[in-house]
Amino acid sequence: MAPNSAKYLISNGTDDRVSLFDDGRVKVWSTTHLWTEESRERHNALGETVLLGIGRILGEPGPVDRRQQCDAEFELDPEQGHTVAATVGADNGTFVQFFHDGTIAVGNDGRDVATVFNAGRETTSARGTTGVGGSVMITFGGSYRPRSKRESDFQVELSEATAPRPNRLYKDEFLVK
Repeated sequence: MAPNSAKYLISNGTDDRVSLFDDGRVKVWSTTHLWTEESRERHNALGETVLLGIGRILGEPGPVDRRQQCDAEFELDPEQGHTVAATVGADNGTFVQFFHDGTIAVGNDGRDVATVFNAGRETTSARGTTGVGGSVMITFGGSYRPRSKRESDFQVELSEATAPRPNRLYKDEFLVK
């Protein structure tokens, strides 16, 4: 996974987190499970969305005690199923939707999905549980910024002053298919 730059950190009230990077990338990650790409769809004439679901639960989850403080956190009510719990919008057209069933949608109202890089790490004797979990890095192609902003529960500004960093696997990290 590419290294972190300036970012906003958002949570759905579980051990799942979403990082919105200033260079336009979005990372969905968890220390307790891997992710699956459930679907990818065009939600309007200019934009695409990818829906991520909870994948395989890890045998030994990673640590949760040394986490960065979240910029926003939204609570889920599993009884409400696949309905939107909260939406985070960015001024570049990117949005993240948290669903009550734990799925997460990442899209952009003016750009197509360029890459979905889904990786994971398991516990090893050499590393222990440090860095364990699943993470999906999503990048969008183009530079179009919609004039109107999506209605959201939390709004962020992303300068996109630098190009997104290329994706790469870290030691002991594997691609999730």
